[in-house]
Amino acid sequence: IMEDLLASCLNKLAKNINLEFKLQATATAILNEWKINVPTDKAARSFDAAIYLKEENKLFLIETNFYSGGGSKLKSVAGEFITLNNLIKTSPTPIEFIWITDGEGWQTAKAPLQEAFAEINSIFNLNMIKNNYLEELLRVGY
Repeated sequence: IMEDLLASCLNKLAKNINLEFKLQATATAILNEWKINVPTDKAARSFDAAIYLKEENKLFLIETNFYSGGGSKLKSVAGEFITLNNLIKTSPTPIEFIWITDGEGWQTAKAPLQEAFAEINSIFNLNMIKNNYLEELLRVGY
């Protein structure tokens, strides 16, 4: 459902902002499409979306998820995305990692989320997306 919401949001944004995007984007697809080499932590990594701003030659990579319940998965995912964000920052091309996450599960896993906020510049929830935070980020190119 989160990926469908993201696709709908990106389709609307593409009408308002000059951007290109690809859903389920692999590093190979991004290299073929926009000639940007994306450092990844897994050979088969597929980002939920990749957004390219041609004028700035800037790439945004998005992962999204929703957790209705708590558990160790939330801590694991937060750690994984912190590591991925730090790896992406090693690229000579400007690449920004965006994590869109939401759900009641975060009520029981606040510490991993706080750690992620300290490392990842752009973490949004559904309310923030509804209130155009993603659009604003893309408009300024970060």
